[in-house]
Amino acid sequence: MEKPVIGLAAAENPKLLPGKHIVNTTYVSAIIAAGGTPLLIPVDPDASRVQEYIPLLDGLLVPGGEDVSPLLYGQDPAPQVTYINADKDNMELALIQQAAERKLPVFGICRGMQLINVCFGGTLCQDLPSQWPGAICHAQDMSIRSSLTHHVTLTPDSLLSRLLGSDAPVYVNSYHHQAVSKVAPGFSISATAADNVIEAMENHTGDIYAVQWHPEELVSVYPRFQPLFQHLVALAAQRKASKR
Repeated sequence: MEKPVIGLAAAENPKLLPGKHIVNTTYVSAIIAAGGTPLLIPVDPDASRVQEYIPLLDGLLVPGGEDVSPLLYGQDPAPQVTYINADKDNMELALIQQAAERKLPVFGICRGMQLINVCFGGTLCQDLPSQWPGAICHAQDMSIRSSLTHHVTLTPDSLLSRLLGSDAPVYVNSYHHQAVSKVAPGFSISATAADNVIEAMENHTGDIYAVQWHPEELVSVYPRFQPLFQHLVALAAQRKASKR
């Protein structure tokens, strides 16, 4: 049987690797390990090109990356917001919107969670250290990407609690300075950190969900996080079967 196709955007990042569309290999590996076929979608200045790719997809993964432009949620940037990628913002927003309209499952990670929230009418905290009183460290060193650094509390009876289980505390990695502030209509909080930073959210049907940490960096060492990707692929497989 053909595997479900999971799309994810690959964008240029002049700060990291000029002249190349890039996406972290760990996202690709996590999709493959969960039974999906990843399809890299090159970000283009013309966001309407999403129409060429969306018919090929059974699901969508929205990965991490740069800050989301505050202009998208009606704010001017704080001094700590110094780099954005407008083309990536616009194309991923179009992908999320089209996926939702076609009832494709969507899983967001870090920036992906923030962008999903903005897409559906929510807002962000632009800089946790300066704007979130009592914030714990959410920006561990990049050299320890797969190390667990703080715990999260799951919302009982949420999709996330069913996927990750509630038998043991959940510890996660963390490297971000922005976070969801006002949750978008139609979504609920499914995990928080000790400082009440929102760590996960989901819509009421469980087919659009997101986490603030980076499970793609954890799944090979901590199998507990594999269901986050398996759920996406399972929903995508159902969507693929329904199109036949």
